Amino acid sequence: MNVYIIILLVILFLVGSINLVIPTKKTRMLSDLRLIARKKGFQISSLTSKQKFVSKNLKFVCYSIKNMSNLKNAHYVLEESSLSLYEPIKLKFDDNFEEIENKISNLPRSILEIIFNDSYISFLWNENLGIDELEKIEKHLKNFFI
Repeated sequence: MNVYIIILLVILFLVGSINLVIPTKKTRMLSDLRLIARKKGFQISSLTSKQKFVSKNLKFVCYSIKNMSNLKNAHYVLEESSLSLYEPIKLKFDDNFEEIENKISNLPRSILEIIFNDSYISFLWNENLGIDELEKIEKHLKNFFI
């Protein structure tokens, strides 16, 4: 009798171990999304990177793409339902500020925070929204000219 219990436990252990190795539907979706994003030129990093994001929520991921716009120094954070300027405050006195604000307000609502610097545009978003949302973000960022 004890032999059967041991054999059953070994089989259950093996089945459980195999289930841990098989990727879930969500991890396959995220893997496919990241592969497509890399092919499109995005760099993907966690919040432990050098970027100075206000949000410290680890469920969001930082994606970066080459900055082709002429906006080189801006940081916007989602407050309530829209992105608002976090820094530099001097940008509010720029001649093109209204145009910048208009372009920022047209960005998809899935962007939680966005930083424009000299070489990259980095943004936080929820990857679980999928490739369609990433393509929408990419379209808006590639057409972000002031």
